[in-house]
Amino acid sequence: MVLKVDVKSIVLEADELKIRKDKGKPVNIKICDLIGCQSCDEQSNSLSSLFVTPPNIVIRYIAKGQNYKWTAETVEVMGSKEECEALKNEINKKLGQEKERPKKLAVFINPIGGSQNSVSVYSKVITPLFKAANISCDVMVSERPKHMIDLVSGFDTASVDGLVVVGGDGTLLEILNCLLTRVQKEAGLDYDQPTCKLKPLEVPIGIIPTGTGNGAASGLYGNKDVVTAVLHIIKGQTNYNNAQAIYSGGKLVSFSGGVCVAYGLFSDIIYHTDRNRWLKRARYVVVPINVLLFKRQRQFTAKVTLFPMEQNTDSKDGDTEAAGREEAAATEGIEAEFSSNLIGVASFGIDFLSAATDSKLDFVKAAQSGRQKDGFCLFINKHTSRTKFLTHFFQLMTLSRSAFEKDFLSTHSVHGYKVKVLSHDESPQANSEEAEINKMLDVDGELIEIVDEEYEVWNHMSIIKFYTCW
Repeated sequence: MVLKVDVKSIVLEADELKIRKDKGKPVNIKICDLIGCQSCDEQSNSLSSLFVTPPNIVIRYIAKGQNYKWTAETVEVMGSKEECEALKNEINKKLGQEKERPKKLAVFINPIGGSQNSVSVYSKVITPLFKAANISCDVMVSERPKHMIDLVSGFDTASVDGLVVVGGDGTLLEILNCLLTRVQKEAGLDYDQPTCKLKPLEVPIGIIPTGTGNGAASGLYGNKDVVTAVLHIIKGQTNYNNAQAIYSGGKLVSFSGGVCVAYGLFSDIIYHTDRNRWLKRARYVVVPINVLLFKRQRQFTAKVTLFPMEQNTDSKDGDTEAAGREEAAATEGIEAEFSSNLIGVASFGIDFLSAATDSKLDFVKAAQSGRQKDGFCLFINKHTSRTKFLTHFFQLMTLSRSAFEKDFLSTHSVHGYKVKVLSHDESPQANSEEAEINKMLDVDGELIEIVDEEYEVWNHMSIIKFYTCW
């Protein structure tokens, strides 16, 4: 709904814009929640201007609703041109003093992710909001698989205030891997060593969720709403998130943006989903159901070594992270499980174990809790009946506490773990599809090949700076 007011009804104070209305309560808008103020286009040739007095300026601001959803609202201001221009200049002067707000952004768009409408969404929804906030953008659109890596690798991040990813978790993963690896190389760090304390990214990143999987956006903004994500970026506030780093064959093979690192059933689902692209978006429903209902669940035996998260380790200071990890690795008390009849091992950046309740999970609170801890949650699934597992799987969709309280599910809070697959219930033939699947690890919805079916995952605190007010 557009609010139409006279310029004389607006009072601009130090921290607030107050709008008096003829009827109803006044509207009070915090300066930090203003998007911008612009002059209206000339409408002298418009037929409507003969009957309706056009506004002189338009004020856009952020309204905050339920479930963390934000909207961009409009105030049309009429009155003398001089008073309106003076008000516009004062508003934009105050917004210019907001040091956190970005003035120039680099936007990386994946045009084929999700509903394949990212370019259209950017043009129709995102661009007008950035324009209203006086933010200029360098826009790059990927044209082929892995093209995003080339675009990011050749981009000078120092030339902008921040980066914006228009896509999903897979697009974010490509960009994070490229940027984080580049930063470590430039710093001369031996980043292939899990005990190496990594250098954080200095450039902030915003995610506008237009992909298939948008788990990272849910943790940052509380939902998967495009407008909400854009408004968080406009406000410019940032928070550092942790990242899981995955190592195999003596090398760093990938980072995770905090969504999921999984071996077994979940990587199987991703594998088969990726190979049924002819189903388009329907494959994300059809393939998982087919795997869960009709395919045999492969079982394996593995040695899972856990590095438990220390109690009372909530801290924003990651300076002792590497030293503590080395100490833990050198002491007794590391729990090693030789487990048979496993169907999956999965870790998550969101702190499900402490945040899950019998009601709907609050992603924002879970993400806030997780980023304060030198650790994450690890789930080890053992084989059970298909009926029990299906019940568990669909409970995971609601992320209620009951989903994690199963006798076939072992849960742990760790800051690192190692997995060595020892054997499978059926030995696949060389070069078969089954043999290929056994080498695959799911990282945020993307498949990564591991060496000798062995890998390890470690937490690195506060190394990714995201645009988020939460």
